Amino acid sequence: MGHTVFIRHTYIYKCSNKKCEEEWKINEASNLEKLRCPHCGKHDIVEYVMEDQRDRHNRKGIGL
Repeated sequence: MGHTVFIRHTYIYKCSNKKCEEEWKINEASNLEKLRCPHCGKHDIVEYVMEDQRDRHNRKGIGL
């Protein structure tokens, strides 16, 4: 029997409050429109950055 594989999407959010600018992660939260910063409490809208980051982050173990 084969292995069961689950794909987990972790979204990283950055607070837009210039005094805070903290980051935090939320798993499987792709449908959010608004959220609250857990550090400063600011309500904010979500802006998704649709950029392929595999070139920078998936190079572990590759001898280039």
